[in-house]
Amino acid sequence: MKGPVYVYYQLDNFYQNHRRYVKSRSDKQLLDGNATDTSACKPEQYLSGDLAIVPCGLIAWSLFNDTYNISADGQQVTINKKGISWKSDREHKFGNVRPQYFPNNLPRDLNGSLIGGASLDPNTTLNEDEDLIVWMRTAALPTFRKLYGKIEQDLAAGSTLSITINNVYNTYSFGGKKKLVLSTTSWLGGKNDFLGVAYITVGSLCVFLALLFFLVHWRYPRRLGDTKYLSWNQHASAN
Repeated sequence: MKGPVYVYYQLDNFYQNHRRYVKSRSDKQLLDGNATDTSACKPEQYLSGDLAIVPCGLIAWSLFNDTYNISADGQQVTINKKGISWKSDREHKFGNVRPQYFPNNLPRDLNGSLIGGASLDPNTTLNEDEDLIVWMRTAALPTFRKLYGKIEQDLAAGSTLSITINNVYNTYSFGGKKKLVLSTTSWLGGKNDFLGVAYITVGSLCVFLALLFFLVHWRYPRRLGDTKYLSWNQHASAN
């Protein structure tokens, strides 16, 4: 596999497209930290009643927190986590805002709720936390992949990969599954079976319908009307 090799985590049966989940965020707070109305973030809006959570909402609270360590033939492989998010998101949707009163950063007896996922470094601004930025771009389908990082080196054929997974993200409560995916891209983009299947299915359906309409037309041709009854032809004959 020629570098860069992209490392993805995949979640199954996780509905990031649920209406309440999608709306549970404050875009203004993510950008400048001074949002006055964060009611959409409930129930992850305030800590202990009056301390505003930054970033608030269920999406940030449920941030994926499994980690991976990969080695090839006994040699540690570096996973680069810079540049994994969209540049437009870093520059226009997330600002120079530091996390405050984030529940996952606190012990269970202080956070006032269950720990949903990853903690956030209070010294790292939101526009620098690319794991959070990637996660906050919600998926449209219940099975999705998100970029974890990039391996900048080649992985030679026949290499033995050893992967250590810190399995802490809870998918068991909702019957979900987690997968680790290594993939490369070409000038056509990454591998996507769905697009190929969709194109072949739609193309085959179009060919089938075209043949069906042709046979119907050949077997039962439409009788053409007499053009002399057209209004402009009648007007011409009257003259």
